[in-house]
Parts: sequence; C-alpha cells; structure tokens
Amino acid sequence: MTVYVDNLRNYGWVVHGEVTPSCHMFTDEIDLSELHAIASRIGMRREWFQDKAAAPHYDLKPDLRDAAIRAGAVAVDRRHAARIWRARRALLQAADDPQQS
Repeated sequence: MTVYVDNLRNYGWVVHGEVTPSCHMFTDEIDLSELHAIASRIGMRREWFQDKAAAPHYDLKPDLRDAAIRAGAVAVDRRHAARIWRARRALLQAADDPQQS
C-alpha cells in the first residue's frame, strides 16, 4: 500500500491569522490502515480524518506534509492525485459490485 501527499495549495485555511497552504494525504487502497498509521506517526488525530467516500484523506499543513514524506508518503502532483482517486473509486465500485469482476 502506498500513502501519498499532493502539492500544497491555498484552500483558504487561516492559521494564527495567516493564510496557510495545505495538501491532502491519501491512499490508493481500500484498506485505510497504513494511511491512519502514518497520520498517527506524524501526530494527526483520528478525528481530523476526512471520511469522504470518493476521496478519504487528511488535510496537512506544510510541516505535516514534510513529516508525512519523511514517514514514507510519496509526493505527487495534482493530476497524479486525481488519477489515484479515480482508480480508488473504481476499486470501491468493483468491490461493491461482484458481478463486475
């Protein structure tokens, strides 16, 4: 299983009065255990997990993005991230519809 982080972007986060870029940490697998393990190792709380059906992820500030990469996450650009999320959705659909196999 691989855990990924996409590029930092300005999504409108304001931390301590300053606009702060953020990114997403996510996986290409249905099983989210490694995603949660890396999140835990870098100090993320489980309640910060964004349990979105199409793209479950954690939102990271720049320092946590760096920590995630040091913990084994792979940096990808936005287009690659979109391809990973599309492929994961296809895996979920196949798992939900055994006749597609």
